[in-house]
Amino acid sequence: MTDQTVAPVTKAARVASLDVLRGISLLGILMMNITAFGLLFQAYDNPLADGGGTGIDLTVYKIINVGFEGTMRGIFSILFGAGVVLLTERMEKGGAGIMAAEIHFRRMMWMMLFGIIHWALLLWTGEILFLYSMCGLLVFAPRKLPGKVQLGVGLVLLVCAALFTSFDYGSKIEAHDKAVAAQALQASGKVLSKEQTKAIEDWKESESHIMPTAENAAEQRKIHSGSYPDAVVGQFHDSFQFQWVGAPGGMIFDVIPFMLIGMALLKWGVLSGQRSVRFYLTMALLGYGVGLPLGFYELGVILDSKFTLLGFVESGRTYQISRLAMVVGHLGLALAIIRSGLFVGLQRALAAVGQMALSNYIAQTLICTALFYGFGFGLFGKLARHELYYVVGSIWLVELVWSSLWLSRYRFGPLEWLWRSLTYWQRQPMRLAAA
Repeated sequence: MTDQTVAPVTKAARVASLDVLRGISLLGILMMNITAFGLLFQAYDNPLADGGGTGIDLTVYKIINVGFEGTMRGIFSILFGAGVVLLTERMEKGGAGIMAAEIHFRRMMWMMLFGIIHWALLLWTGEILFLYSMCGLLVFAPRKLPGKVQLGVGLVLLVCAALFTSFDYGSKIEAHDKAVAAQALQASGKVLSKEQTKAIEDWKESESHIMPTAENAAEQRKIHSGSYPDAVVGQFHDSFQFQWVGAPGGMIFDVIPFMLIGMALLKWGVLSGQRSVRFYLTMALLGYGVGLPLGFYELGVILDSKFTLLGFVESGRTYQISRLAMVVGHLGLALAIIRSGLFVGLQRALAAVGQMALSNYIAQTLICTALFYGFGFGLFGKLARHELYYVVGSIWLVELVWSSLWLSRYRFGPLEWLWRSLTYWQRQPMRLAAA
């Protein structure tokens, strides 16, 4: 075992296609998150909640909903799973032995700490580092399973998620019917039992997740308009619930399945660009051929329901299928372009963003916090849905440029350097000349 065995991967040893894909997914994640940064949290799913639900705003919502909902997170999860295999295999082949496991677990524990800081102090409720670190701890064990097994387990978990959503749809219909019956009795002047009163309250609580109450909307605006300490305290409860209470479901039925699929795709040479352009175009056609029709069907269900809770839950019954198909389509298209050698300059810039994914992810939060909170520019709720994507485009441009410039002089992004130095218990050389 040499010093290089348990050291960060060198630039020459990086897999270029993975960096490009990581850059695409990182920028795409901002495209999805921007509504939760700049509007009421419920506007992420429901355009009627805030930010405009007609005209160009509704058009933007439809494009995002059908083309990208859940897909950037899915691609990022696939790449994360592939990264676990790459890191551990590289060290194990170099004779690192048990140190491979130690390095991996150190990385995940530091990442978990970064995630807690991200949601608790940097104010991003929807942050994913915390969840990914927990999943990263779990997927270490199955990393050496055959690719077919990893793919099979991932698909089974996604099927289970779809079945769970179908069960939830049935439960929601039952809860809705009970609430409607109780409201009818209440309107006729009847005295309601405790169960009937609770049925109405429970349904209103469920509906508040897609359409905020006046009190909830006022509370969110208050948090975003006050001081930084007030924002930290005000958002803590919701962030804690999102990160801790929702973690088990997110791990088992969202992130881990795609991580396992990513491990399999890496072993088969798909993610590393070793297949033909024809193979990747076939992936794109098959993925979009399934994903787009299902996506339009789900959008139709939501629109026909007029953005009701039942409409969202009903559309979710096929969500995992359409989402997986769109992930396959996006990966196929991106890898076909990479394999063809098109847009080389853009690929290099995207690869730079991907190499600095942690720094760029946190930078997105810092920029959006400065833009949308009262202790910054106070733009929360001031921009229409479509106007938020002008902000997205501007941040994309900044990150594409600064990532390329930074990596022309340094080995790592600033947070990547910190993460690696903590992981390996050794200060890493930063400047390229010092490497």
